[in-house]
Amino acid sequence: MTYHPKSEFIHTMMQRGFLADCTDYQGLDDALMKGAAPAYVGYDATAKSLHVGHLVNIMMLRWLQKCGGKPITLMGGGTTKVGDPSFRSDERPLLTPEAINDNIEGIRQVFAQYLDYGEGETGALMLNNAEWLDELNYLDFLRDIGRHFSINRMLSFESVKSRLDREQSLSFLEFNYMILQA
Repeated sequence: MTYHPKSEFIHTMMQRGFLADCTDYQGLDDALMKGAAPAYVGYDATAKSLHVGHLVNIMMLRWLQKCGGKPITLMGGGTTKVGDPSFRSDERPLLTPEAINDNIEGIRQVFAQYLDYGEGETGALMLNNAEWLDELNYLDFLRDIGRHFSINRMLSFESVKSRLDREQSLSFLEFNYMILQA
């Protein structure tokens, strides 16, 4: 099916080859046509800068803002404390809170070159998931959030399955990353 978008953003993304597939082009297009639709991309603060692999995400957020949308950069100040096990054969080293904050500041400076942070309908917003994850009580978390996650489903994720198939250790801390990320 060839979709003919009404919104400048989807048109630009399709024209540049940034969209390979979409669950509901029409719904997304309609939302974009109604005003400043928000979209976010999340990054863990494991380094002081980003790499070339992040460029497509950065450009998509930039185009979203240029087309009247509201870009949100979600910094993983909380999830970085746990460590993403994806694409890893070993556990990530734990970073100090100071190192995480320094990394967030470095990444903020990268984004400030591409996005306009500020007030207004299309002003970019940077959030840090530590703001809500740091406040979680473990027992409340297990009761209120943990019950919505299936261990069977979590074991089927490639990041978990590949580590277990290779008989490489996967810590309880790493296993919980996907719940915090969700």
